[in-house]
Amino acid sequence: MRALLTSATLLIALMNPGVGLAADINPEDYRALSTKQMGHVRHMINIANQLDGDFSLMGEFDPVYYMSFHAYQFQFAFAAYALASTHYHYTPAHRDLYQKASNRLIKRMIYKDVWDYWAHTSKFDLTDRTEDAFGLETMISRTEEDLYGWIDPNIKKNIMYSGHLLQMVGLHAMLFDDHRYDEPGSLTFRFAPVEYGQDPIEMEYDHHRLAKVIYDQFAEDHFRGIECERNAVYAECNQHPILGLMHYDFKHGTSFSLEVRREFKKTMEARHYVNPETHTTMYFLKVREDEVVPATYAWADGWNGHAQHAWDKEYIESLYPHQRERYIPSMLRGWPFWPMGWTASFDFGWFALLASEVGDVETVQTMADYADAHFEPTWRDGGYYYPSTDYYIFNYFRDWLGYIHNVGPVTGNVLVGFARINPKDGLWEIYNRPWEKSHFAEPFISDVDYLQASVKRAVFDNKKDALVVTLAPGPVESTEVSFTVHQLAATKTYELIKDGKSLGDISKNQPLPPGTLWRDDGALLITTALREQHSFIIKAK
Repeated sequence: MRALLTSATLLIALMNPGVGLAADINPEDYRALSTKQMGHVRHMINIANQLDGDFSLMGEFDPVYYMSFHAYQFQFAFAAYALASTHYHYTPAHRDLYQKASNRLIKRMIYKDVWDYWAHTSKFDLTDRTEDAFGLETMISRTEEDLYGWIDPNIKKNIMYSGHLLQMVGLHAMLFDDHRYDEPGSLTFRFAPVEYGQDPIEMEYDHHRLAKVIYDQFAEDHFRGIECERNAVYAECNQHPILGLMHYDFKHGTSFSLEVRREFKKTMEARHYVNPETHTTMYFLKVREDEVVPATYAWADGWNGHAQHAWDKEYIESLYPHQRERYIPSMLRGWPFWPMGWTASFDFGWFALLASEVGDVETVQTMADYADAHFEPTWRDGGYYYPSTDYYIFNYFRDWLGYIHNVGPVTGNVLVGFARINPKDGLWEIYNRPWEKSHFAEPFISDVDYLQASVKRAVFDNKKDALVVTLAPGPVESTEVSFTVHQLAATKTYELIKDGKSLGDISKNQPLPPGTLWRDDGALLITTALREQHSFIIKAK
């Protein structure tokens, strides 16, 4: 008889989704952050929350003559992309933590110490250089033009900075429906006074002006690409403004990115920015000479590939097997003390990121495990990262067992964590399935104490009319934690389920379950013990 009743109950639940068992929604059916993934997230948020001018753990930066691939701007930008992937794929119903971090990273991006290298770098044509006896690149000639540079980091060239800023601002607008950067002067750059007693020089930008300045540069040079350093167009650096224009178009009804993607792809194919025989990305295009400089670098293929995949998916996936065969596993182990070349400290990170974007789970796992085994993983203030090795700028040699012995800050702080977090088609979905207005009308949570609790999962399933949330203890021990649920429909009755057990119904017209409280603004406050991980479901009946 009991078996018949159970079967009947299951049949009713299947026939009528509005009448369900406490277990008819399984939280494990939705993505959740692992402990290490959450550690990477916390480390990047910690970097975002540092005080202006504090670049602790972010490496050395001497931009007088040129900047490096570990520059602050790349660490801030890729942290923003990694947190965007986290929010989009794991916690789309947990907004405030990621919105604040995104805003903070943009603020840090426009801090003068991040971009004022351009006043120096814009003086030089860095393509006119050669290798010295130590394998370092040095300039071999200067011209009269090299005496003058300019301080505005966005107005011309320097797409290695402005392209990332555009992508960061576009992501912020799409993910949070937050248009603060459309306001005039919302992106204001202040350069130190040229002479004592003068006011700082201010250059005012906003989302609109930044997008237009970048689009115009693409068009002016017939879509060969925008220069990073003077006279050098890098394929990978031009992917980021394309992605930035895609989100600008989505939010503002323009069509800049359609033309840029179409015409830039023609250029890439005609000029072999990716060599059709080797399947490798060029080093750069010498603009004045109109000469493609070929190369074979894992960082270039990984960097260009992961970003271009967001708008040119099939093409990048056709290249990837050739690139993986070239770099994996040979990158991971070689002769003891053998020099790996000047790219050693970031080849690993950018290629791991490409592997994650195309969905090569096996390679991502191999590289993440490798980093855990050989890159001295460290927990600090709740965050998980790989510290930079001593002399990472100059020491390119393998260790005594032949493993990589060079970890720079962009790899250790951001790229490996990004690769570990990012699922297959992670960026592709963000740019091809952006959130419409309806997303921002769905139930979501806020006000989770960042130190006391980690939100490992937060998603609203609109087909099941259910909010699913998983909390785990944070780095600061607490006996209980609370969170606020917004935008529950006042006309509906919800069932509150914790770890598969129904705690009761939630509605405006009846007593609430223990630990819940209606706030004056109509949101629901839930308080719970948190000595271990708990999952909550709030499901409309």
